Formats: sequence, structure tokens, C-alpha cells
Amino acid sequence: MLQRLRGTGSRFRCTGVQQQRAGVAGESRGAKPFAEMPGPRRIPLLGMLNDVMQLGKPAELHLRISKYHEQYGDLVRLQIGTQNAVFVRDPSLMRKTFQLEGAYPRHPLPESWTYFNKKHDYQRGLFFMDGKEWLQSRQIFNKPMLKDFHWMEEPIRGTCEATVGHMQQTCDSAAAFEGIEAFLYQWSVEVVLSVMLGSAFTECQQSAEFRRLVQQFSAVVYDIFRCSSELMNIPPAIADRLNVQPWQQFEKVVPETIRLATAIIEFGIANAQTRDGLLDLMMQKLDKPLMMRIFIDFIIAAGDTTAFATVWALYLLASNANLQQSVRQDVLDSNTLECGAVKGVVRETLRLYPIAPFIGRFVEHESVFGEYALPKDTLVLLSLYSAGRDERFFAEPEAFNPYRWQRTNAAKSSTARTPSASLPFAIGARSCIGQKIAQLQMHYLLSMILTKFELTLAEADQQDAIKPILKMITVPSAPVKLCLKPCSAQPELQAVAQMQD
Repeated sequence: MLQRLRGTGSRFRCTGVQQQRAGVAGESRGAKPFAEMPGPRRIPLLGMLNDVMQLGKPAELHLRISKYHEQYGDLVRLQIGTQNAVFVRDPSLMRKTFQLEGAYPRHPLPESWTYFNKKHDYQRGLFFMDGKEWLQSRQIFNKPMLKDFHWMEEPIRGTCEATVGHMQQTCDSAAAFEGIEAFLYQWSVEVVLSVMLGSAFTECQQSAEFRRLVQQFSAVVYDIFRCSSELMNIPPAIADRLNVQPWQQFEKVVPETIRLATAIIEFGIANAQTRDGLLDLMMQKLDKPLMMRIFIDFIIAAGDTTAFATVWALYLLASNANLQQSVRQDVLDSNTLECGAVKGVVRETLRLYPIAPFIGRFVEHESVFGEYALPKDTLVLLSLYSAGRDERFFAEPEAFNPYRWQRTNAAKSSTARTPSASLPFAIGARSCIGQKIAQLQMHYLLSMILTKFELTLAEADQQDAIKPILKMITVPSAPVKLCLKPCSAQPELQAVAQMQD
């Protein structure tokens, strides 16, 4: 069953808030009552059984909500436990959601994590922060990670080059690439570490102890999300009381992951000779305990999200040979690691397979939303999977077409009518802090792979057999089996000192 959703945080206070509320109240008088918003109704006396019946299997929640949108429209009202929730598919209302989030945006958190943190008195990073503490920390990170981010290009590029070099040495062109998910997990963790440590990451990698810590961490963090997804079927307090196996594993793997992440960061601090990474910059602005909390969460989150987004991108390229060749040629012709075609591959991948198929925000005050009045603290969830596959917003929505994002290329482009229907990193004050890292590392790695390898699916029936399922994030229903054959007589992509937009 879907985990119960929760949100905490400081209440929105700013100059003129009373006038704002008065204006909303005036507008609300002309809006339809929240209870009239369409959606499946709960049956009295069934309690939590309503959630089971209405939401279905956690792994197929995106499909169930898509059916509700087809049945009820762009706004679907549900009650999840005691929480009022609205799923929204309309792009204009999706964008409006971020206008209603207040000064300290609150989002739903996985209950297994919040329960664990409270039980063990764990203080966590930005994802779990709220109120002024979150805002102050976030503002410090905004400039180096989202505004003046070009300094990250060199360490990310170097890590991607090393990863592709390893692939060239170890890949068997006649066999499937074994363990692509775990391999990309480690790559994604190493990218984040290269940003954190800067030039010192290369220095640290000379140590067998450091490499062992990173390998152990990459393996253990993979288990965190597996355990979390298994706990979606039962409230964690009950899982803890009954001492079920997924909870036992979760309580073991989280402390081990945090221990390894702490050891990695401490190793970098103690052994780095060069200090030009994000870690050194933040040490000048944050106290060490807070800095450690934030960076630990960074490297825990990095592996799962970007690794699986890249798996989906490789799967789509391997499934579309002609488009793969076209994108490869565009990369070679552009002589950059971030040509429009590769950016289109990433955007198209995240449209079809958004890593977070639902992005949620709690409405800070009573508000008008479309035709309806939303009560304060309503949870609004953006149905990114549904909106991204809606033919009103994208021509041929089920087709993989990275050129739809290039409006200037009429020959190849199928116009994206409403690009804002795909918001994989969210927008607003609480948009994904790691989006630039994720985009750069995917652009670089995909460009390098395309110039070195031809991608095919090891099993022909995979193209139809693999489906997106939810395990906290959107993952393939079966392991993706790729064959990587070295490109024949392809010119090498030249390294560029300055990436171009």
C-alpha cells in the first residue's frame, strides 16, 4: 500500500499575508467546494482499506492514477489516510502548484525514513529539512550548484571519461553488460564525490582504502531503496512492531550507509592536498555537523536517481537504432558533449520515465485551484507520468523522439506543444538542488558512450517486455540487458575545454 504522506514545516509569514488571505477568501467564494472535485469516493467504515482499493499495487500507482485522470479529468481528488490529496495533470495548474507552496515549501516524505529518523534521533540533510533551517542552507547551495555551476564541468567530465574507459576495457561485445544498474550506481556516486572533493577526488582514488569505501557504499546504498520500496506495503510503525524482515534490513542498512558516507567524506577532508571542491567551499560557510548531514544525503540520493535515469536513456537508445545513429552523428558533428540531440535524449527519457512520477507540495493557505477551492494543507501531486504521455501536450506521446525538443529543427522535430507538462526536476524554491549535476553527468556519459559504442538490446523481446514500475522511483520491471559493441571507424569525440549550450 502507498505509504501515508506527511509534511511538516513552519507556517508562511510575510508582509501583506493578511491581505493575501483576504484576497484568496474573496476568490474562494466564487469557486466550487473542494468536496465537489471529482475522484473516487471512500466507503464509510472501511478506513485504510479504502487506500488499498483505490490506489492498488504500489508498483503500479502511476498507471492507476492515469486511469483516474482518464475517468475524472485533469484534477482528481483522493483522500489518502487522513490526508486530502489532489493529483493534477494540467500543465498550467502544475506550474501554479509552485506558486502556492509558501516561503518554506513542504513536500511529502517517505514514512519509513521519517519514522526511522525520529526513532533513532537522526538529523538529516536538505531533503528532510523544513522552515528557516532549510531556507538558509538552501540559499548557500543555490549559487555554486544552480547558478555559477560551470566549475563542476571539469570534475564531472573527468569521472565520465574514466567510467567509459573502464567500459572499453571490460565490455565483451558478444555478451550483455552484466550489472548495468550497479555499475551506474557507482559511477553516479563517484560523480558526486568528484564535485564534492574537486581535484582531490583523483588524489583520494589512489588509495585502496578510499576505493574500497566507495565500492562498499555503492553496494549498500543500492539496498536502501530496495528496502524502502518493500516497506511501501506496510506502515513502518507496524513493520517495526511486528519486526518484519524488510524493516530489519532497513534498520541495518541505513546506519551502515551513513557510516560509510561519513568515512568517505572524512577521508577526503583528511587526505586531500588540493582543496577546490564544493566540500571545502561549504566548510567555510556551514558548521561541520550540518555540512556532513547535507553531503551524506547528497551521495545517498545520487546513485539511485541518476543511475536509473541513465539506464532508461540507454534502453531507449538501444531500442531505436535509427535515432541512436542520428544522435551519435549529431554529437560527432557538434564536437561537444552537450549538443541539442543529447539534451533531447535526456529530456525525452525523463518525459517518458520520470524518476519521480509524482512531485508533491502542501498548499500553504486556502487557495483557488482551477474551478475549486483547496483547503489549507492540501497535498497537490503533479502527475508527471500521465502528463508526459498525454497527446494534448505531446504529439505521438508514446514515441521516443529526442528531436521534439528542438523547435528549430523542423525536419526531425515533432513539436512539443507544452514542454511545461514535463517538469522532472520541479520548479520554484524547492526544485531539485542536484539537477545541474544530474544533467551534466548524463549529457557527458551518453555522448561519450555513443561515440565509443553501438547499443543494442541483448534480448529482442525486451523492447516490449520491460515496463516502468515504482519502487520509490521509476525503475524497469526487469533488468535491462544491453550489448555494447565498439563503434567501427568512428572519429573520436574531441575533448572541449568549454562546454557550449
